[in-house]
Formats: sequence, C-alpha cells, structure tokens
Amino acid sequence: MKDAVDVSAIIISLNSKRYLGDCIRSLKSAVWRKVTYEIIVVDNGSTDGTLEELAAHPDVRVIANRSNLGYCKAGNQGAEIARGRYFLHLNDDILILEDALPKLVEWMDRNPKAAMIGSRLLNLDRTDQFSSGRSFTTPWAAIFGRKSVLTRLFPNSKWARDYLLSHKIDSAEPYEVDWLSAAAMMTRREPYWEVGGLAEDFYYFHEQVICAKLQEAGWNNYLHPQSKIVHYEGAGSGVRTRKVRMRHIRSFHEAAHKWYCLHHNLGPANPLRWASAALLGLRAGSLMLLEAVRQESDRTKQEMEMGRPEGGVAI
Repeated sequence: MKDAVDVSAIIISLNSKRYLGDCIRSLKSAVWRKVTYEIIVVDNGSTDGTLEELAAHPDVRVIANRSNLGYCKAGNQGAEIARGRYFLHLNDDILILEDALPKLVEWMDRNPKAAMIGSRLLNLDRTDQFSSGRSFTTPWAAIFGRKSVLTRLFPNSKWARDYLLSHKIDSAEPYEVDWLSAAAMMTRREPYWEVGGLAEDFYYFHEQVICAKLQEAGWNNYLHPQSKIVHYEGAGSGVRTRKVRMRHIRSFHEAAHKWYCLHHNLGPANPLRWASAALLGLRAGSLMLLEAVRQESDRTKQEMEMGRPEGGVAI
C-alpha cells in the first residue's frame, strides 16, 4: 500500500470541538517510538465549529458527513481510507498518555493471532473506569454492572469480578477478554474486514458484535493494562439533556435485547427471548421514570445557555 503506516487513528466526532483538539494534540505529543501513524477524523455533522477547529490541523485527514451517520458507519468510513496495518478507533474525548500506543503495536506484532487490543481507560483522576476489557454481557451484568450500586457496595463479588475482570487490571501483561470499548480499540486490518467491520445495524453493543465475530473466526481479543488512556466518558459530542438521556436509555435496552438474542441464537418462539424483553423493558421503564423526576444539573443548563449543541455521543 502506498504511503502505508503502522497505525491509523480514526476519531469519530460530533459537536466536540472543546475535546477534539485536545485529543488530536495528545496523539501528536504521545511517545510513538518507531511506530508510524496517521490521524483521520470522521465528523458526523457537527454544528459547533468542529470543522473550523480541524482547519488548524492540516495534516489530519477529514471526512465531513452532513449528518449523523452513526458511530459504526463513520468508523467504517475511516477504515476504508486508512493506510495503517492497525485501525485505532477513538472517541473524541480521549487523551493518549505517554507510550500507550506503541505498547499495543509492539505486543500485537509479537502475537499474530490477536485481532484486537485495547488500552486501560482511566478517569481524569487516573482511577480505573473498568469500561474496557470485559466478559460478554449476561443478565447478571444488569445487576452487577460497572456503575451499579451493588458493584460499588460489593466490588469483589464474584459476579462483578467475572464481568468486569477487575481482578486482572493490575497485570503486567495483556490478558484475553471477550470485548473492548470502542472508545479506544485497536484492530488488525485483515480480521477487521474479514468479519465485515463495525456492525452498522447496532447502536449500542456493536463492540460485542464485532468481538464475538472475531472470536468465531478464530481470533482473540486482549486488554493491555499497562497501556493507559484518559477517557472523559460522554463529555464529548454535545450536551446530554433529559431528552437525550431518555433516548439513550431506550436505545441501550433495545440493543441489549437484540444482542442477547443474537448471541444466544434465540428465535421468535423462544420463551427466553420474551422473558428477556420483559425484564429489560421493566429495567428501562424504571430508569426512565427516575430520569423524568430528576432535575437538570446546573452544568447542563449552563452549557445549553452557552449554545452548545444537544447531543451526547457520536452514535
């Protein structure tokens, strides 16, 4: 391939001018050692001046969509023009720390059966998010998810540990996981296209879909706990108003049901299909009821008054 590089960093953006510039600068200032790279930004119709911000980075390749085509469609668009041996999909609210990325490349080069690898995602205070490198979602994950009250109360419970794999996060070497977060995941070019790229018919849970396909095709997925990246998590891509949060709750649970039925091959007549729909519907309804009575935060009101577009995530 002409002008090939090791890594194509593909950032999916939507109304995230204030974070996108920092993300790009963190990529450029990171320690890359001998690893070569390019930066591609696929913008999903931003109206907050994001494209003007990108004009300050003429070395960044830009795809400017006129509307929000979704994370997966945008991610595949970026991969189609990418010149890298590895595709590094990133959210627009990511900060790369030190030599996080060459650690991924160097390990992948030594392990040719690995299709995908992710970094350890951290909060701004450098505490773990436990948002990448997990087991496939099960009904127990709805109770012992990473943000649930029970997980905070009982972080060492078997169900929380089995899902989050939190007991492995301090490992010195990468370890195998079922799936990784699209906030920062690096995929080898060949298996990415072998399984059809990102699943464009999914809103949430698309990471689990592609990771499951990779496993079925004989590949493996890993988390590298010594590769560390800061993730603002949901801060980019617009203001999360009540309307946006309601839509996310509904879309999340619809995708959870779709994923559960796909992963377990549950046909229309399978009673588990209808039982899971009822339980997920009850959970979504409860969360939406709580959201309906929750007051908007002062921060949300302030951002709306400042004219920041409504949004939430670039998917």
